[in-house]
Amino acid sequence: MHRWHPVSVVSDIRRGEVAGVRIGGREVVLWREDSAASTLHAWEDRCPHRGMRLSFGFVRGDGLGCLYHGWQFGPAARCRLIPAHPQVRVPASIHVAAYGVREGAGLVWVSLEAAEDFPLHAPWGPDAITPVRSMHVRAGVTHLRHAIGGAENMPVVWRGPVGLAVHEPVAGQAMLHVVRAAGAEGPSAPFLSRWAERLRDAVECGGETAPVMGELA
Repeated sequence: MHRWHPVSVVSDIRRGEVAGVRIGGREVVLWREDSAASTLHAWEDRCPHRGMRLSFGFVRGDGLGCLYHGWQFGPAARCRLIPAHPQVRVPASIHVAAYGVREGAGLVWVSLEAAEDFPLHAPWGPDAITPVRSMHVRAGVTHLRHAIGGAENMPVVWRGPVGLAVHEPVAGQAMLHVVRAAGAEGPSAPFLSRWAERLRDAVECGGETAPVMGELA
């Protein structure tokens, strides 16, 4: 799983929505088709025309459009329309770099290597997970991972029905993602949202994190 990064809770990328994330300084655009399939995509966050961030763009059906000049890219990441020249057959060489993307344990996972192995196993089925929240933490990812009791090769740390995952958007910064087993006894989603803020504050100020983690017991 070291090639797969948990970058968001799935509820942050709804049908027809676009969001920008970072993985180790690499900018990635996540977008979900506004179609019956509602497929999720992860691409390099850069239009090949003038370098505009595609995360500023818009979804039209099963395609993503650039905000700058409206170039539109289909689900295979190839440009299929240049509005200034609608009659031009767009060369296949005009495309965006696509990354591997999966949904699992209530989280969106991205592989910059487009890896096919995705051996994520959770105590509950994928439909029984409730996404809670993703949160930026101004601290190193190692510090945050230590606080939640996780290891580098551990994709999700489960504390009873609560799942915790982290990733590094840029050096020296971290993202915390919180999910929970739907219908299970234990902390509610609103409680966990506030709990994540307390954990973030403790990590950022170098305070004791054990008491905060103990609230999940």
